[in-house]
Amino acid sequence: MNAKGSPTTPIPLDPGARILFGIEPRRPYTVRAISEHFVLCTRQRDFATTGDFVYTVIDWRNGIRGSINGQSADVSTDERCRDLLDDLEAGRWEVSHRNRVQLDIVDRGE
Repeated sequence: MNAKGSPTTPIPLDPGARILFGIEPRRPYTVRAISEHFVLCTRQRDFATTGDFVYTVIDWRNGIRGSINGQSADVSTDERCRDLLDDLEAGRWEVSHRNRVQLDIVDRGE
């Protein structure tokens, strides 16, 4: 989709919080890890066995969300989610240019 967003003021989120995005209004994500500029959220993959996740990364600086560039990411544990955000903060990874969408948070629950 190659969306271009604009910087977005971070909203307060805590690990474990639920969040809905406009493109997927019936598929809530769970916040798994938070860093200064990013939030990693997961949800169960549709029609998959337990523990098979879809993920998205919120990038507050660019007002976008999406997967990371380069390769698939292991988001099976909270520790791996935090490691992925550490790599994003360090510039080793970035949110995909090809598979990003404009940030579209419509609801958040606790």
